[in-house]
Amino acid sequence: MDAKQLFRAYQSKYYLANWLDEDGEVAQSEGKVKWHYCGVSKDFKSEIVNQAINNMFTDDEVYLCISSNKSSLVPKALAVKEIDNILHKKEIGIMNQSCTKIMHFTLYGTFKNGVIREFPKSRLRPAGQPLKVAFHANITEKSTQKVSEIIRSRFGNLEMELCNDYGGCMEHLWIDVELIENRDPWPFRFQKRVDNPTSYTEHYSYNVGHYSVKPDFEKLKGLLSDDAICAYIFGLLYESTQILVDKQKKLEGFNATAFRTDFLSACKKLGCCIR
Repeated sequence: MDAKQLFRAYQSKYYLANWLDEDGEVAQSEGKVKWHYCGVSKDFKSEIVNQAINNMFTDDEVYLCISSNKSSLVPKALAVKEIDNILHKKEIGIMNQSCTKIMHFTLYGTFKNGVIREFPKSRLRPAGQPLKVAFHANITEKSTQKVSEIIRSRFGNLEMELCNDYGGCMEHLWIDVELIENRDPWPFRFQKRVDNPTSYTEHYSYNVGHYSVKPDFEKLKGLLSDDAICAYIFGLLYESTQILVDKQKKLEGFNATAFRTDFLSACKKLGCCIR
């Protein structure tokens, strides 16, 4: 790779990295990432950086990534000297030749260590892996904010009850409740890979079924109790899962009938008598 290709590769790998915590394990949030101090200019502590690089990388040479015209494969000792010379001007990255480990240095004389994972464009659902169901009702208007609060308080328990192996190819099922009157519902779609902004470590979700349902807003306005609202919305959600029966062939044998049976059972267990 020339300097430009290497620097671009580093930038793409940086965003796929899992950064390490105090114990050298993958940090589960940004706040858990371990930052090390090495200083800059006169305060630069070369012995700390030298030891960190030797501990992190077993190869004698590493990729030193500074800019699109100054990135290359260099001996580890030279990498330390270059960091000393440039760190106060630019952020600097280091990767091993197999692009599985990474270090990132900031302008302020701190650095973090990480591992680089490969995220394929598609994959098969692991055998026996339970379906992860997620219900959402986050986008509301003033008149439906209370409805969102009522049903969201029950979503977590329902999701746990439906965390079972239903076969087929689907790993995730996301169902949104549209609580803005002028928005149209999403039809069912199945995607092999989607961005996963809710997870710090898992950058993508695989084999995702996703659609939304829209209630009758006039009917919704006439429901006065929490139980009545839940009965209506959860009944609407149950009815919507007929789409999974219709899509069973596309979902490679997903057992939609068992899923719907479990849905009814879970609602009854949670004290929600759906209509």
